[in-house]
Amino acid sequence: MKTRTKWILLSLIVLSLILIGISRYYIYVMKDRNAEEQVASAAAAKAVGLTEITKTVKSVWDEVIYVVIGKDASQKEMFVWVKDGKVLYHAPSSAGTSEAKIRAIIQQQMPNITLERVIPGIYNNQYVWQVFYKDGDHYMYRFYNFADGKALEDVFTLPNS
Repeated sequence: MKTRTKWILLSLIVLSLILIGISRYYIYVMKDRNAEEQVASAAAAKAVGLTEITKTVKSVWDEVIYVVIGKDASQKEMFVWVKDGKVLYHAPSSAGTSEAKIRAIIQQQMPNITLERVIPGIYNNQYVWQVFYKDGDHYMYRFYNFADGKALEDVFTLPNS
């Protein structure tokens, strides 16, 4: 083999080893989070009888919880709040305000913001939608009641860096 061919082959082998190493590291780092999600999903499925899980959302505020969204045997969409593998609360989506409705409320109340994220969570022992948005130069958090979609009074501004 020519020297150039040897270098190309060696470079491809080294690149492959680096990509395999990065992949293995990612799997290692995500192992605990994936295990926590699986525990939350299993607890929700068992307690509420979910037959299909469409989404699992990690919410962190005062405590870490997972909200599992799925369908039960009658194909009714359910929201299930889980902490440490124990179901805290569950409700059909029809008993609460949908994410789309919350987004519409926010755009109506604050048309000049940039909406970053809307996820279900818990705030002050209330089941809420946690809204993260940018208003001008500031990032803000605000909470909306899951049941009726009303904004809670507290608004949190993150400091500029």
